Amino acid sequence: MVTKASRSKPTPDHLLDLSARVAETANDPRYVGLKNMWTRHNRLEKVEKTPVYVCLKRGDGANANPVTWTELIPQETRISSDPLEADIELQLRQKLYKHDHIPDDEVLVPTVWINPVRPTTDGDDSEAGGGGGDFEGLDAKSAARLWGLGFNERRTGGPGNAYAVEPTVITEDDLEKLKRPRYQVDEEATLERIEQAKELVGDRLPIKLRYDEISYAPTETMISLMGMEQVLFGVYDRPDFMHRIMNFITDATIEYHLEREAMGAIDSEQTWGYRMPYEEVPEGTNTNSLALGWATIAAQSMCGLSPAMYEEFVQPYHERMAKVISENRIYYHGCEDLTAKIPIISQLSNLRRFHISPWTNVKIASELLERNFVMEIVGHPDTLHVQTEQEMRDWLTQTMDIAGDNILDLNLGEIETTFNNPAVLTTWSEIAQDVAEQYA
Repeated sequence: MVTKASRSKPTPDHLLDLSARVAETANDPRYVGLKNMWTRHNRLEKVEKTPVYVCLKRGDGANANPVTWTELIPQETRISSDPLEADIELQLRQKLYKHDHIPDDEVLVPTVWINPVRPTTDGDDSEAGGGGGDFEGLDAKSAARLWGLGFNERRTGGPGNAYAVEPTVITEDDLEKLKRPRYQVDEEATLERIEQAKELVGDRLPIKLRYDEISYAPTETMISLMGMEQVLFGVYDRPDFMHRIMNFITDATIEYHLEREAMGAIDSEQTWGYRMPYEEVPEGTNTNSLALGWATIAAQSMCGLSPAMYEEFVQPYHERMAKVISENRIYYHGCEDLTAKIPIISQLSNLRRFHISPWTNVKIASELLERNFVMEIVGHPDTLHVQTEQEMRDWLTQTMDIAGDNILDLNLGEIETTFNNPAVLTTWSEIAQDVAEQYA
């Protein structure tokens, strides 16, 4: 909890310097055109040049490319030790690193995001990060506070290492122990934290709260509770149980987000964080609206299901959410081969962006999706670790030859490591921009 004593400390000069530079850099003229381009692009206009995006998720949590960011901004170069100061320092340096070293089309948005203080079951204040934008990025304690049962794991090591779920839902009795999550914050402690953050950036940058903790991926929540083995056997051995838990999680997720909206705890800008660099919103628009937010729907842990099983056990629950949580701003994410499932997934209400992973057939996808959706085409992981510059160019050129008439953007994503070669991100961006210009 933030205390008056902690707020009385002098603001570190390095944070003031970083804040001043971010504020100045955010006004770079190049971003004016990019803001307009991304807005039009995601409204299905064919813009002058295919957008290029290197998706490096911000922060230092398990779902935020922590290994990659340690390679780009080594731990020994970071100055802050206080948790809030360290969080803000990393965010500011991530923004500046992207601006200085990766010439893609991402917009530098100056907002600094902080976690609200959330009450725990024992009455103590808890720092709980927002996991909603990135599937279920919750620790066991936060999950238990929200769902009644924890997301328990066994890990082989730190960030980037393997883990296995230790199931907390096995029987019908366990299912009855689940509770519907509520949106709760400690208002007084959170306001103190906001004031401290404002002091740390010298009031130069907007400070906003990471409101959201619950993702729009009910299958991933289910797997965090049951584990993969139970789920994959469950669709055969006890389908009624699987539908019961999916019904519960889906309805609870919708209720949670509607409650957030009713409490004024929605910010459409927060939803840009995953594959959505920017969207212009008319001045005076109420941004406390689910309809204006981008919702990432995913079920990639269910990649082993056939299209028919997907249509039975996943699609109806995604559709239930998609009808009420967004207005033409559903983003479907899937790192697996979705080729055979595109005819099913593309029926989702309000679907706008569709992730085309390296394992999805680009030609078939472009024929099925046409110009009705934005195709987010992502390069293979080999791009960073194996491919020569010519091979990078060949893949980008082939992609444009196949899908260039569609509405698409060229992406690098799921960047878990550069193998200590950060310059490869610069190289890929430069080549991708060159290819995109050739097809403009």
